[in-house]
Amino acid sequence: MEVLVKYESGFRFSAVCRGYTVTTGRGENGNDKRDGMWPAQLFEASIGMCIGGYVAKFCKEQGIPYDDMTIELSRRTQAELSRTTRIDAKIHLDAKLSQEQKQGILQAADCCHITDSIREGMQIVCSLADAKVDNG
Repeated sequence: MEVLVKYESGFRFSAVCRGYTVTTGRGENGNDKRDGMWPAQLFEASIGMCIGGYVAKFCKEQGIPYDDMTIELSRRTQAELSRTTRIDAKIHLDAKLSQEQKQGILQAADCCHITDSIREGMQIVCSLADAKVDNG
């Protein structure tokens, strides 16, 4: 198991992986203000962080400054389908770049594992675990 998602309370969940925890949801009664990112925002954030890792690696190898890199993500949805149809990721680097460097950065960004998984038609298969019943 890589990630364990656990119900906390109300509409709040936590995800734990390798000692790190991320929380999303709403308060106890589900009507309180959100106290974390929405799951869709965490999805966007994971894409941005993945892209950032590949871009940082490319920039480091090419000697391009990237300490101030930011990535803006914008999600487009189709309400009648209740799903995200497009995510735009705009990479900001405060460096003068040649056309070749720009192309290399965009190629590196396109190598993101998550983006690649979605593009290739990733499957998600749900199953129901057996209940833990105490027969004592």
